[in-house]
Amino acid sequence: MVQPIEKSAPEKPGRTKRRRRFGRVCSRKWPSGRRTWRAIWFCRVEGKRLSRSFDAEKDAKEFLAELERRVIARAYEVPPTIQEAERKHVEEVVAARPREVPTFVGYAEDVIERRFDKVLSDGAMGVQRAALRAWKEHFGPRPGRRAVRLDEITPAMLLDYRAWRASHRNSLGGPAKPISPRTINADHAAMCRILNEAVLDGHLPKNPIAGMKKLREIRRQRRYLTKEELGALIANCPEHFRPFIVTAAYTGARKGELTRLRWQDLDFENAKIALYRPKVGNADWLDMHPAVEAELARLKETRAAELRETGGRVLPEHHVFLSRHGTPFVEIRRSWNLALKAAGLDGREGLTPHVLRHAFATHFLQGGGAVTDLQQQLGHAELATTQIYASALSARRRAAVMALDFGISR
Repeated sequence: MVQPIEKSAPEKPGRTKRRRRFGRVCSRKWPSGRRTWRAIWFCRVEGKRLSRSFDAEKDAKEFLAELERRVIARAYEVPPTIQEAERKHVEEVVAARPREVPTFVGYAEDVIERRFDKVLSDGAMGVQRAALRAWKEHFGPRPGRRAVRLDEITPAMLLDYRAWRASHRNSLGGPAKPISPRTINADHAAMCRILNEAVLDGHLPKNPIAGMKKLREIRRQRRYLTKEELGALIANCPEHFRPFIVTAAYTGARKGELTRLRWQDLDFENAKIALYRPKVGNADWLDMHPAVEAELARLKETRAAELRETGGRVLPEHHVFLSRHGTPFVEIRRSWNLALKAAGLDGREGLTPHVLRHAFATHFLQGGGAVTDLQQQLGHAELATTQIYASALSARRRAAVMALDFGISR
């Protein structure tokens, strides 16, 4: 049973007993003989009566006196309970402990799969995963050396990695060729992004390689196909691959933009193609050339006839371009090589499916198209990227060069 405290200071003659203005202190004697003291007061913040228990009467009175001072100073806050105080103490102890810094490779793998995979395009994820394979080999555990931690990455370590990367190839396929500065710079950018994530997660105070210069990249001449070569390629390519090549040649779209194209993205009535560009994160309506319209209309009729035999039909969400196996294209390298061989173009260096995009841009400008219109057609984020095609075909520059005459007899 809780009883109010009767004990008080001895009264002086002629003076009344002073009553506590804020709260009261009660005591309780437990069956074990232990006595505790409880400070009770009315909390205007929560609008109810609160209490806190103490082992000594002095502690309970000092607690109430401190609360009274805060009320007078208008700095009153609801004091925590014992459980809340213990929880806060544990959190402070845990926060004071030194954090275990993860390894660079382990952290990079977690961030790439947990964060980047949800927001980056397939091409960007391919770059990240290719860099991760190289990081595992260089920064991972080796005989006699543990894996490198995040806080151990230094600018000098990046320089060592770039020198090592130049002579180590980790591609899963394709021809064996030296690592280019562009690939090394892609690894550099990927590493910088991972370390920026580590800064945001509190593992690093700052990015140790931020601001480091990349390698100078050698810009190679952009290869493209002439009109005659394009005609031969379209005429001799495999039947299942012909619609893809025709669409790529007349739109300049990227490979990934066409492989994800669906029938609902085609507007035959207005001769438009809705093209999503994951590389720059936007979408465009492109004009459908009559050759493309005829090719795709014929493809849709053929596809519909094949599906009717099995009781199916062409649905808006179906992919437009399918492989020989009837599945959406994932990799077109084999079909592309067969097309090159059939057209007599195999064996030439640099003839990848991307040359169809270069060919479109080159012939677009040669036909009198504006650079700004080409920028929108190709979906370039920066006009400077499109200017590369224009600079290679500058008629004014060619005329100025041809007009030079140094008096040399012919």
